[in-house]
Amino acid sequence: MKSLFKKSALLFSIIASVAFVGCDTEPDKIIDGNSKGKAFYHVVMAIGEGGDDGTLSQAIPDLTKGTISFDGFGFEVPSTRTARVYASNDGKFLYNLNYGGGTVAKFSTTGGQSYTKINETNVQYAIGTTNPRWTKVDDQTALLHNVITEHKYNDAAGTDYKYTAATAYLVSIDLENKMSMGAVERFEIPRTAEDSAKNLHVWRIDAPVVKNGKAFYGVAKRKYDATTGKNVNLEYASMSIVVDYPSLTNPKVITSTVAKGSTYGYRTPVAHADEKGDIYQIAGSPAYILKIKDNDYDNSFEFNLSEKLGLGIQVASNGWFYVGNGIGYVPYYDIAKGNSAAAAAWGVARVDLYNGTAIKMNVPGSLWLQQYQYSVKGNDGKFYMALAPVGAEGYVYMFDPSSTSPDGFTTGAKLQGSAGQFYIGIF
Repeated sequence: MKSLFKKSALLFSIIASVAFVGCDTEPDKIIDGNSKGKAFYHVVMAIGEGGDDGTLSQAIPDLTKGTISFDGFGFEVPSTRTARVYASNDGKFLYNLNYGGGTVAKFSTTGGQSYTKINETNVQYAIGTTNPRWTKVDDQTALLHNVITEHKYNDAAGTDYKYTAATAYLVSIDLENKMSMGAVERFEIPRTAEDSAKNLHVWRIDAPVVKNGKAFYGVAKRKYDATTGKNVNLEYASMSIVVDYPSLTNPKVITSTVAKGSTYGYRTPVAHADEKGDIYQIAGSPAYILKIKDNDYDNSFEFNLSEKLGLGIQVASNGWFYVGNGIGYVPYYDIAKGNSAAAAAWGVARVDLYNGTAIKMNVPGSLWLQQYQYSVKGNDGKFYMALAPVGAEGYVYMFDPSSTSPDGFTTGAKLQGSAGQFYIGIF
């Protein structure tokens, strides 16, 4: 893969002039009292349906115009599979989890494909795997997490199965000071009455959100069938694990009576805290947006995304993005068609949690957003997403959060695409 990026100085200058749009201008000014403004946006592309062939990034100061191409251009983000990245709020740094390599690293950028590694930390032994998951909390802290399971038996011979214990491994990373590890905690995840009745266990946790001195982790569960030695998927009440933050201690579980199924998502953020101190979390299939208030589920709040869209189909989602004032954007797919790249059955919905509405946005068809990781609010107050049909060119879509129209967006930079490549986000 690395040979792909060997090029002459002339070729570099030609491509850079196309991909690095507006780099000779000053970064946009602050448009939001809560924002310092972005110097760079990181546009990230994966190669291969599972991202097995590489992940490429470019740092670009302006996404409102021009063309972005990864043809022989881009920084190869280290990872054995699709990289899991975040960026600092100002875009001057990129943070990478080397999924499969067991390391986390911090890179600085001066734009384009110029990235320099500043620090790297091996977390494999603290987290118990080379394949953890992680979430950037803010510019100071990231949280890594993993679950290791162990089958328990009533007898020494291992013939009388009792239950499956799930141990959570939690680690905090200091993003500012040499990517050093902070809190390192391990505990057996508390089991619910439903877990005992159905022989369920937690097998994955992800997508934590921090609020009110607590960290809330989404979970996925399944059953271990001791007679076959295989794991089985069952229906279960949606649940989260809550720990004290920043110590990551004192675990407890909270359970929803509204939704069924996983709350951990898949690469996309799942939970967000609003300006009122409440947390909204997407869960289940079909998808519900749940509310956590005062550190527990508010089961009086019910937001069935399928019903709110009113499309006559059942939809599911891997996660969503919060913009502010109750407004968010949700990548979703038609459950009947499935979430595969071949089905390309994804869309984007604007949700208004305070008014209880959802609108299907008129974005292109043939989208595959199964591995879409992140999108950001731009310096102009618009919400940016990199959307391209499978194997085709697309655009940076700039959604106006104040608009209730399905056409409440404009398009910015053109995204060049080809077979086997897909955009995983703007960071």
